[in-house]
Amino acid sequence: MPPRPRPAGSGFEAYRWAATVGEVAARHGLSPAHVLRFDANVPAFTAPLPLPAGSALAQRGVYPEGSYRALREAAAAYAGCEPDEVAVDAGADGLIALVARTYLGAGALAVTETPTYPVYAIASRIEGAEVRTTARDLDALAEAGREARVVWLCNPGNPSGEMWPAAEIVRLADALSDALVAVDEAYFEYGGETVAKARPNVVAIRTLSKAFGFAGLRVGYAIASPEVAAALGERRSPAPIATTAARIAAAALREPQIDDEVTTTISERERVRSALAAVGFETPPVHANFVVARTPEAPRLAAELEARGLVVRGYADSLRITVRSPADDDLVLRALGADPPPADRRSVTVFRQGVRVSVVIDGSGRVRSATGDPRRDREIEQRTAESGFDLDLVADESARDEDIAGALDEAIA
Repeated sequence: MPPRPRPAGSGFEAYRWAATVGEVAARHGLSPAHVLRFDANVPAFTAPLPLPAGSALAQRGVYPEGSYRALREAAAAYAGCEPDEVAVDAGADGLIALVARTYLGAGALAVTETPTYPVYAIASRIEGAEVRTTARDLDALAEAGREARVVWLCNPGNPSGEMWPAAEIVRLADALSDALVAVDEAYFEYGGETVAKARPNVVAIRTLSKAFGFAGLRVGYAIASPEVAAALGERRSPAPIATTAARIAAAALREPQIDDEVTTTISERERVRSALAAVGFETPPVHANFVVARTPEAPRLAAELEARGLVVRGYADSLRITVRSPADDDLVLRALGADPPPADRRSVTVFRQGVRVSVVIDGSGRVRSATGDPRRDREIEQRTAESGFDLDLVADESARDEDIAGALDEAIA
């Protein structure tokens, strides 16, 4: 028999990944190119590299510089703090695990709201901690957290999209001065509230996966007091962020190009929210890059949408729908019985056999072509980026050349 792993905290359950595009397609007899994800809370269009690809890859044979000084300096400049107040790791998930590793252990107590991002509880229980959950209410969290080592908050919340004013979180931190209040600010750019540098027992965790559009790089940074940042840095694994990812992330933070993404996403979010409200869904205000539609029919509706290749996140009483392009979003709106109102940007989604093309003419040059032919992909990306379009073109391996070219030409026309 193999050796047993050390015990995890009571109630530990491993993270469950959502079905892949290929799995959804196979489940419903669809082309993978015709499956659109509205469940990942990342931008629909791929962010452009902030430096030439050759430069980004130039040091791919070299280990990262261990302190990640350049990345921490860039994050500090973006966040308005000092480099010694920044810790980095592999995405927000890496930082959540690092906080748990540093401040929790067997017998310790962590407190989190429910429902929320499950990794807070997973990371806590991996370290052997007990996890206590409460409703999303700061008074309830303060009461539950009187003996806690770590209190986890998500602001804006996920899956609720609700946002607490920073001053209210600061009052919670003052009331729980012996606990570390770890605030996940993954959606900070869409909400605008931050607790960065608010108190010595507060850490703000951020990611480049959302507004920056670099989910695949797995880069996150945390803003904390110098003492907390140093403790996190000492317990971080030696090189959790790849050299190439760190270079790209530092360049993106030094010269952030996210204003268009944030502005258009917020505008589109409100368009989708108003359309769903008009047909009877309860659509509370949100401060992230998704819309919440509350209905007791959520599980059934999520399954029906998936059967059409429109993958949303379904909960017992609500749907969480990531904002994509106007034309992509209109597919979901119509499937839910809503009449899409006019959009601010000219957009279309075209389907042909084995091909999907999503285009926003009034875009900012965020393009991705995934046809399996590198030369063709480069040509398509260059053509559309130079025109200022946003583009997401996906083709199955079996797609014909004429269908790929025809779908792109039709979409632009």
